[in-house]
Amino acid sequence: MTQTYKAVLVGLTGIGAARPTDPEGVPLFGKMPPSHAAAYHQHPATELVGVCDLRPEALDAFRADWNDVWPDIGSYTDFGEMLRKCSPDLVSIATSDHAHADLCVLAAEAGARAILCEKPIATTLADADRMIETCRRLGVPLSIEHTRRWDPRFQEARRILRSGELGPARTIVVEMFSPRAMLFRNGTHLIDLMPFFIDGDARWLVAELEEGFEQYTEYSGDGGRDPDLEPYASAYLRFDNGVRAFYNSYKTEFPGSQVSITCDKGRIEVSDRGGRVIRGDSHYSWSASELIAGSYLYERQLAAVHEMIHVLEHPATPLVSSGHEARRTLEIILAMLKSNAGGNSRVELPLT
Repeated sequence: MTQTYKAVLVGLTGIGAARPTDPEGVPLFGKMPPSHAAAYHQHPATELVGVCDLRPEALDAFRADWNDVWPDIGSYTDFGEMLRKCSPDLVSIATSDHAHADLCVLAAEAGARAILCEKPIATTLADADRMIETCRRLGVPLSIEHTRRWDPRFQEARRILRSGELGPARTIVVEMFSPRAMLFRNGTHLIDLMPFFIDGDARWLVAELEEGFEQYTEYSGDGGRDPDLEPYASAYLRFDNGVRAFYNSYKTEFPGSQVSITCDKGRIEVSDRGGRVIRGDSHYSWSASELIAGSYLYERQLAAVHEMIHVLEHPATPLVSSGHEARRTLEIILAMLKSNAGGNSRVELPLT
């Protein structure tokens, strides 16, 4: 990896552009920076050459926060102009969800070599398909930023499940509680973990949204700024491999999430704060141990950036969070909306 890859960022949201104060004595953000901009700064093979946002005040704030790092960075309110002038290798999309598709297609057709898009991939399956097909046709890797797929704890939990030592998975319970537990916002991270862990496709589900969203049949949020515009949800799903899945979320002051996967010979519990593995073959014979992840060079956003570069240099490498994987997650979310609008009816998947 001797080449320096030029990157651009559209959408100067917190996840796109945040730069918190560095702890004293700690290198900038370590191996888990909190935003796309921070990840490009931290990675030794990337240089952020342009940023774009429709809001001039967002561009001003970015320059104020990052001037010591990128004093001469190009700033734009027109995405197409940025693509033409910067000719980037890597493009990060961190805008409102419903804007992802047009920007992704424009970037791919303008010659971007790889695209990292915030989750969810889009807000409609038609938009997701347009993104996936355009990138497939042009040979552009499309990675969707479902962050926990690059987290060592969640990777280790998945490895144990795949090893078969706990036997086949039977149930997965996913919980999300926070002020921002909206379905298309933080909810999509946790919903994505269901197919990620159990390696199957949902075949049907029943769901209930937050009260007051009985007729919420399509995305109508504002990009996550106002939590009151998007619902939380609960759902029961049946997967094609027989796994029964439960998703539950609620808007609470206390933030947190957790995943529990029960198998024939044990259980894995994992969250952002850690995890444990329970092994046993009877009620009287079992043991619990801490879930210990291996050492990773990079995590989360930084790992996503590193993976894009790796895939460009080793094209046969599959993406951890591809457009196809993200489409599967979006389809589950849209099926939840359909079930709720139908009086909590059973909805078959795939959607037609």
